[in-house]
Amino acid sequence: MATENRYLESKDQETGEETQIQGDVLDKIVSHLPTIHLVPPFYVSKLWQRAVFSCVRNPSRTKPWLIIYVQNRRNLSLTTTLAYDPSSNVWIKFTGSLTMTYTSPLRSCHFDTLYMLTPSKFSFSADPLHVKWRDIVGPRVWRADPIVAIVGSCIVVAGGTYDFEDDPLTVEMYDTSCPGWFTCPPIPIILKDSAATTWLSVAVSDHKMYLLEKNSGTFCSFDTNTKRWSETSGSCVLHPDPSIYFSVIGFAGHRLILVGLMGDAENAESLRIWEVNCDRFDCEEIGKMPLEMFYMLKNVNTMPLLIDISVAENFIYIYNSSEPSDIFFCYLNEGVCQWGSVRCSFLSGRVLMDRIVFTSSKVSLDDLRKTFWLGSRKFKVQLAETNIQ
Repeated sequence: MATENRYLESKDQETGEETQIQGDVLDKIVSHLPTIHLVPPFYVSKLWQRAVFSCVRNPSRTKPWLIIYVQNRRNLSLTTTLAYDPSSNVWIKFTGSLTMTYTSPLRSCHFDTLYMLTPSKFSFSADPLHVKWRDIVGPRVWRADPIVAIVGSCIVVAGGTYDFEDDPLTVEMYDTSCPGWFTCPPIPIILKDSAATTWLSVAVSDHKMYLLEKNSGTFCSFDTNTKRWSETSGSCVLHPDPSIYFSVIGFAGHRLILVGLMGDAENAESLRIWEVNCDRFDCEEIGKMPLEMFYMLKNVNTMPLLIDISVAENFIYIYNSSEPSDIFFCYLNEGVCQWGSVRCSFLSGRVLMDRIVFTSSKVSLDDLRKTFWLGSRKFKVQLAETNIQ
């Protein structure tokens, strides 16, 4: 990203003198820039800095990004980073040192965190653009498809065991404030046949990890403070409507959100959203995907219709990670669901060749400054879908 460190200037028609663009005109110009391009103007002058600050304070500029990592299955180090900025309505492709060299399969947990797991090492990154990584020793039990959650200062790794001799319900926790892995009470027995991320949806609050069996709706939670599973484990089913056949959960702000498909896997009828009361576990419907958009979701995916979500702040991205040619989103704006969709044809057919990992995060101007301007990283940014191969 490059820019010349100067004011935009124009000629005064009467005097012929050059005048600086400022005030409402400057604010208008800056407001049309994609968020990723607001960093260079920030360093032009105090006048431009004020205009940039005024722009990013607009609520329309605070919508979380969807960030997609496309990792070559044969050569894991070949990973491309793509991002969708809903505030600017642009796709962004990052190349260069923003993309680190990955040495093991890349995975995501509860939407905003990336991690890599090997028998000897656990690496994770929780910053919005996943530039900073931390390495710790791997858990004692080797797992192929574990549930992973970072809850406060604790890392919870559960289920997904690789060896049939290992307990499929085993749970380990690592406290970064007092390093070391230790064993916790196992996942409730009712989830014995589905104790892996393939079958479970995960959501995280300040000190709890919530698990939802995607098909049955069986719901439970684990408290990292008490190191105990909820008393309702095994008896709570989070199905506010009996016609739900598949559902996932996530936190939108401080609200636990349930997204459910209605009907059956071969004939899905609708997609709805509920807010879940974490004390009583009752649900209130807060949104329904418009029918024309739901038909788009059905038409671009083969049966059975399943979904994945990425949630950050009050933004819910909805997609099918096995066929992510279209991304749908719901913005929970003051109690009203605002729906939209964006085409990402550059991912069509890639799932056969590549591992595709989704995260979503609120990306601030400060995050962009630290990543692309204040550091020594060299990078290239491409905007618009036609520039992304």
